[in-house]
Amino acid sequence: MSFLLNYIIFIIAFFIIAIVFERWLKNKLKIERKGSFYKGVNRFQRWTEMAMIIAFLISIWFVDNPISWLIGYFLISLSFRTFMEWKYKREEKEYILTLYSMFIYLFVLVIGFYLI
Repeated sequence: MSFLLNYIIFIIAFFIIAIVFERWLKNKLKIERKGSFYKGVNRFQRWTEMAMIIAFLISIWFVDNPISWLIGYFLISLSFRTFMEWKYKREEKEYILTLYSMFIYLFVLVIGFYLI
């Protein structure tokens, strides 16, 4: 029980530090995210991300280890999103925050996968 409590405290502390660093990064690079929900840079990105989500949800039933599948999905989906932002909206520098978020999510998922 104490291991789980320590893990939860670690995750909460890690996310607090990650949020503070993301705000610092936004201020330092003068990046403004518009709105609270993500909207793709074009129709191709929106349709591709939707297809990836559907493919992931269907395929999750056929794999033995869904956590590693989830890690792979996040890696592919956020890498694609970062690339599209870099290619089409480079001047807004939002791809830097997406790349940062990808590493945060992956770090937490990998740590959770190996510790629990």
